[in-house]
Amino acid sequence: MIYMDLEKIYRNRDIPNKYILTLVVSARARQLSERKGAITGYDEKFITRAVEELMQGRIKYSFVETTAKKEENESLEVQ
Repeated sequence: MIYMDLEKIYRNRDIPNKYILTLVVSARARQLSERKGAITGYDEKFITRAVEELMQGRIKYSFVETTAKKEENESLEVQ
């Protein structure tokens, strides 16, 4: 197992907390695993590669507003 200081990573990359860090890394690892045939010459696990890319600044993230709250309010009004 490879040790990585997650607190240092999320502070250096301006990620608000370790939970968002987990979401960012897992989303990237999923992307990598879905196109695993396109990746050659890399023997590490996808999680490790995702964390390395994040440490290198190759991954950017943003928050997306959803309309779930609005839809919830609309469904409450209809009833």
